[in-house]
Formats: sequence, structure tokens, C-alpha cells
Amino acid sequence: MATGSAAPPLLSLKRSGQSGSFALTAVWQVLYTDSGTIPYVFAGATLDFSTLAAGDVVDVRVRKVVTLGGAWVPHDLTSYVDARPTNFHTVTINAVADIYGVEIALRQTAGTLRTIPCEFFVAKRLGL
Repeated sequence: MATGSAAPPLLSLKRSGQSGSFALTAVWQVLYTDSGTIPYVFAGATLDFSTLAAGDVVDVRVRKVVTLGGAWVPHDLTSYVDARPTNFHTVTINAVADIYGVEIALRQTAGTLRTIPCEFFVAKRLGL
């Protein structure tokens, strides 16, 4: 006897095509942005800060839109100062559940401008 059941939608985790190396500037530079019409997960990011040196200051900003047609609101803001500790060069941005928009931006406010390799991941329902 055949039975029918509705399977829950499956998420597909993918590396974003927005991943890459970015030359930092003194003003906010959006490195990643995404939005949708149904819930999805910005699954996180890894930023390689191995190029930072003494005197460098890099700000990392995460913003999101929480209502349909709404404005960007702060989700997280962190500053990284000087060289990263030995054997601990990466910074991780945690997952953010979203519908209307997630944005990751960086700026370098002190030191020699650096190039930062970044990797972004997103998990969306299969077929989207």
C-alpha cells in the first residue's frame, strides 16, 4: 500500500559567487548582499585577515532588512586591530536567518590598505 507524505523542503548549501579577494578602502565597501522572497539562511563567511599588520584597523559590518520594504538595520559591527595572532588568521561571520536582505561590508580606517580573501555561503531551498 502506497502512502503519501509531504517531505519538508531541503536546503542546498552553496559557496556564493560573490566570494573572492577584495581590495579594502577607507569607506564602507559591500562585499556580499543577498535577499529573497522566502526564508533562507546566510550560512556564514570566512574572512582571511592574514595580511593585516601592526597599525591596521578593519571594521566588519553585518546588516539586514527585517521587514518587507524596510531599511537596512545593524546586526553586528566589529573592529579588528593590528595583526591577527599566529595560527589564527581567519574571522568567521556566523549564520543569519533571513528573508529580505543580508549585507556584509568592510572598511579599513587605519594602516596600509590590504586585500582580503573572503568566502561566503548561503543555504536556500532546492530549486531556488
